[in-house]
Amino acid sequence: MIEISEPASGEDLADLRRAWLVSQVAPFDGMWEAFATMSRHREIRSAGEPVGYFCVNDEGRLLQFFVDAASEHAAAGIFAGIVARDEVKGAMVSTADPLFLGLTLDLQKAVRVHTRLYHDHDRREVPLAGAAGASFDVVEAGELGVIAELQRESLDEDPGDWLMGYLENLLARRELYALRLGGEVLGTGEARVSESQPPVADLGVITMRRHRGRGVAPHVLWRLKQLCYDRDLVPICSTTVDNAGARRAIAKAGFESRHRILDVAF
Repeated sequence: MIEISEPASGEDLADLRRAWLVSQVAPFDGMWEAFATMSRHREIRSAGEPVGYFCVNDEGRLLQFFVDAASEHAAAGIFAGIVARDEVKGAMVSTADPLFLGLTLDLQKAVRVHTRLYHDHDRREVPLAGAAGASFDVVEAGELGVIAELQRESLDEDPGDWLMGYLENLLARRELYALRLGGEVLGTGEARVSESQPPVADLGVITMRRHRGRGVAPHVLWRLKQLCYDRDLVPICSTTVDNAGARRAIAKAGFESRHRILDVAF
């Protein structure tokens, strides 16, 4: 008999989460992993024993689904029962997650590509014209306010209150860097080392608004890749499909995409 229940704590699912990560055919994007961590988790039990789990965000999208190998024969029925729950409206599923992907496509009513996932492909150098003397160094804790304001002014959408806390964490981990020329910040880059998927590092970049169109973003990504190589890290990154500028910058920095995040409606 299959039972769905709320786990007593995150630790109850730790072994299942590790098994889920092993089942992925490519590194899982850190941003989407964070979204899943913040969502509602449910434990799947068979004959009283934990055999899997799933999580649902506030929009009713499944973000992860997993059952262990011994329960895969029953996965389709378990998944159909989960989709029938009132809280589930659709799924955000990676093409690098074979079990979840196949089950989702069996029941889909509509599918669109939401995000492209990138892996490193080419170690080409990406110079920045007119910036021979530029520095690229870690951002110190005392610069938090300045960097936060620069990023807020440069983002196309208001990031809200979460930005300060997010940057504080990056600075504490020394994972945020600034490209500077003549004392001015041209752009910032982050290399977030995954705690669940070492040695994977998720890269991100923000170009200051007045320096857009100069090739800052691909140059910062290239600099971040050099840091990863020096530390034996595996760089990955992602962007939504409608962000054409980010897609161009990522390609110029030597990344290519094999996998996608699909937005699926049930």
